[in-house]
Amino acid sequence: LTLPDGITSIGSEAFFFCSGLTSLTLPAGITSINNGTFDGCSGLTSLTLPDGITRIGDSAFSGCSGLTSLTLPVGITEIGFEAFRGCSGLTSLTLPAGITWIGFEAFRGCSGLTSLTLPAGITEIGSEAFRGCSGLTSLTLPAGITEIGSEAFRGCSGLTSLTLPAGITEIGDYAFEYCSGLTSLTLPAGITEIYNGTFYGCSGLTSLTLPAGITEIDSEAFYGCSGLTSVYVYAEKVPKIYSDVFLGVDAKKCTLYVPMGTRDDY
Repeated sequence: LTLPDGITSIGSEAFFFCSGLTSLTLPAGITSINNGTFDGCSGLTSLTLPDGITRIGDSAFSGCSGLTSLTLPVGITEIGFEAFRGCSGLTSLTLPAGITWIGFEAFRGCSGLTSLTLPAGITEIGSEAFRGCSGLTSLTLPAGITEIGSEAFRGCSGLTSLTLPAGITEIGDYAFEYCSGLTSLTLPAGITEIYNGTFYGCSGLTSLTLPAGITEIDSEAFYGCSGLTSVYVYAEKVPKIYSDVFLGVDAKKCTLYVPMGTRDDY
């Protein structure tokens, strides 16, 4: 399908479940892809988005499982809820520098995605944004991120390494649940509380470093992290610890390292 010049807007759900659509050329004048515009277009394999688009709406490409690569043009600042949910064929994705926010479930279930670099302007990753992206092995988070939403990377079992930038102050519940490929983790200094189940089931994790500012570790935060052999805690005061935080960790095989002079407190 080729849309003629002069079109500036395509209505919500305009091509909803047009599963036979395989290719599409959008004219230069379009500035927004609205909610659900191509939802369920599972046969769509290629798409070029014109310059001038500033927003990808909610569920805009949800279920476009045939889409293998996509380049988002410079100028886009927002990716809506569930925008690319279930685009399981997507293997590469280029996000432009102007994006500041990735919405709820934006890339949930994009299991074919193997690597991702988020641009510098992003400050928040929404809840479940990359949940179930099991093919993701490499992830680069920019320095400006301050918050990672709940379940943001849940089930990203292929993720083997992760560097959390220093500016992060909040990581939501179950954010990295079942990221079983992760082997080591250092939490940045700004983190004061680890929420429920944040690293639940990260069975490959062998080393963990908790910063000096940690005051609270909620229920099941590291439940099932059966591979842990070293935990380094830099907090002088023992954090408040809730139920089942380290259930499934073998205490006989795991060494706890604490600040000098605090051993008896721990």
